Amino acid sequence: MIKESNLEKGISAIIPTYKGEAFISKLLDSLINQTINPNLFEAVFIVNGELDSTPDIIKKYQEENPQINIILTYSDPGVSNARNHGIELINKEYTIFIDDDDYISYNYFEKMYEYAKKDRIVIGTFYDVDQNSSEVRDSYLTPKLEKSGLFKNPYDNLREMLTITTDKLVPTDIVKKYSFNPDLKNGVDIAYYIQLYVDYDFEFYIIDKNQDANYYRLLRDNSISRMPLSYDFNVTDRLKVINEINKNLKRAKKIEVTSFLKTLTGGQVFKINQYLEKHPEDYKKVLEDINSYNFDFFPFKYLNEDISKLDNPKRELIISYAFSPTNTATSNTVAKRILTEKKNVDVICGSLDELDKDFTLENIVNQFLINKIVIESNFSTGWENIKNFVKKSMATLDNAEVYDKIYSRANFVHSHFLAIEYKLAHPETYWRAEFSDPLIYAFGKDKLSVAIEDEDYIGRINEKLNLNLSVNDDINCICEYLTFLLCDEIIFTNKNQKEVMISTNPYDVKDIVNKKAKISSHPTLDMKYYYAFKSSYNIDNNYLNLAYFGDIYSNRHFEDFINAFDSLNENIRNKIRLHIFTSSITLFQQVLSSKIYEKTILNPSVDFLEFLNLTTKFDVLLVEDSQKGNFKINPYLPSKISDYKGSGSSIWGVCESESVMDNLNIDYKSKLNNIDSGKTAIENIVKDKLNIENNVLNNDINPEEYYHQRLIQLTQKISELIDVCQEEFRKDSEYENKISELENINSQILNSNSWKATEKLRKIKRKFK
Repeated sequence: MIKESNLEKGISAIIPTYKGEAFISKLLDSLINQTINPNLFEAVFIVNGELDSTPDIIKKYQEENPQINIILTYSDPGVSNARNHGIELINKEYTIFIDDDDYISYNYFEKMYEYAKKDRIVIGTFYDVDQNSSEVRDSYLTPKLEKSGLFKNPYDNLREMLTITTDKLVPTDIVKKYSFNPDLKNGVDIAYYIQLYVDYDFEFYIIDKNQDANYYRLLRDNSISRMPLSYDFNVTDRLKVINEINKNLKRAKKIEVTSFLKTLTGGQVFKINQYLEKHPEDYKKVLEDINSYNFDFFPFKYLNEDISKLDNPKRELIISYAFSPTNTATSNTVAKRILTEKKNVDVICGSLDELDKDFTLENIVNQFLINKIVIESNFSTGWENIKNFVKKSMATLDNAEVYDKIYSRANFVHSHFLAIEYKLAHPETYWRAEFSDPLIYAFGKDKLSVAIEDEDYIGRINEKLNLNLSVNDDINCICEYLTFLLCDEIIFTNKNQKEVMISTNPYDVKDIVNKKAKISSHPTLDMKYYYAFKSSYNIDNNYLNLAYFGDIYSNRHFEDFINAFDSLNENIRNKIRLHIFTSSITLFQQVLSSKIYEKTILNPSVDFLEFLNLTTKFDVLLVEDSQKGNFKINPYLPSKISDYKGSGSSIWGVCESESVMDNLNIDYKSKLNNIDSGKTAIENIVKDKLNIENNVLNNDINPEEYYHQRLIQLTQKISELIDVCQEEFRKDSEYENKISELENINSQILNSNSWKATEKLRKIKRKFK
């Protein structure tokens, strides 16, 4: 490779040619008639692939124009191989790539060289030429090049120009550091140039259109823009280009370059969408191919969408105390709302740095975010924390344009309290308020929050709204009531939830709620999001694989599934594997029966997108109702149902009678605390999935004896846990006694006359340190 110090003044033109006999004379004519000193340019033609008369035409021009430095050479087939060979041979300080069917104006090199600098890319005017009529007309790039001189924000406004191979003069010492990828059939120009932009901080100079530094591109019938639809061209090749973009995204350091690279993926997805529009039956195949790359970034926002309908100019403000990357059920559901509504939004949320983070989902939902306002806030459900979050947020929002619409969601009531303040300040703003579960009571028994005890807040609200709230009202009750009063639309996940919240609120809210209520269950995402993350989890398809995602607690236990699995005969049970993903592995280790524990793989919880991907891989997904407790009707609907629906896998739900889930259309259903219905469900699953008709259940099991043995097992586990806890407490007690003893000894030493006598010596020692 030639070092920079050995490069000669002038321009090297690299020109790959393949069967160019019909067009190349036009280019050669434009080269031999250049107004620049012939000693200041070289034209390197690289013949690649099957031969025609092109080499003979070039040789003739060489013989007839010895004053022009025309070089003819050969390379392996493929335009990338040709360009790489040309890069090895060139000898001038600046480089330009020209296609063999294009041509240039006579003063093109002179003008490009006039504005060349070592840290600059120079761009000429760009025109299209019709192959049939030879008519010259503006290309889609021409209007972008109307403005001359140094170009500000090129990565925003010159995107298409920066990634075509031609019409750019680049310093040769930089060109020689990179090569074109011969494995790419399409998008080779993008893959090449983005390497340069990631590593170098160029300035971009556009020559004034009136100076006629023109590049003429021939529009041929077999050009990329006119290629027929095919899976290879529209999908396979596009994913290869996106892969190259992702490689460079990992190296990009400048924000504007990162944004530019992400934008380039959108052009590739546009071609994928063209294919899917004609072949929707291949959607899953496309998703599986995307998933195989496990891209760090992919513009799922635009995949299989009408792009013109996505970018709405008037944005809604999403108020969500917990939001991606914070990993909670609430933040995930808000993200799902954004992804299903497909509108650009602004978001305001708390930082919540101490909570778990999920950056994979953040990469997806951020594609719909224009502004994200993060308020510094440690996680707490106390009133002071709520009030501080609201105060900081309003101080920020007061400096922004007033929103036409806002949306907020509770479980965390911080979101609704902030929306309340915003609505009071801007009553013209339309407010959608969503509730995930009843806020005042848990399972109809225990209150979920304490009294507000804030006279200033209650006094201000009472005066402003002419109400009679009390400082003894609990925080969640006030949140519920004020939200019902002030919002324009109330979103409940199910009708039972609405009825329970009306009946448990101490204020008369029935008419208000019924007027504003809308039932909208948790969103089910498009299939593409189930393939946005590639899970490496290993599943042995020689077994019937069932999966459970989540924890167990007092009102949602796992006992009905255990009873059902235990009812199978041993031969059938050996054909089953149960996969559990939970933050409570130890608890499952204790409650699972020995029979099913042997067939179970226990795993920690996974991030949301991996969870979605995993749901597509199992034969059956398990979900269980939360019991209604002291509520008259069950207001709960497991959010996982909505996620399971989009997976394509079968669902087994253990339902409380007449619950919302009990009334859904689910593949397999059994009842809470009913071993017989569990047996029926597992029997049907085995018969359907394993094509086994007989001897599925162990009919020798006596129900009373089984329950007796199960009770003994659980009692023994509880006894073992108590022993472990007591042993740990004893250890703690021993440690505390030892620490107390050491503190005693330390105190005695510090108060002793011997220690006091050494005080002067210790002062002297510190002085000389």
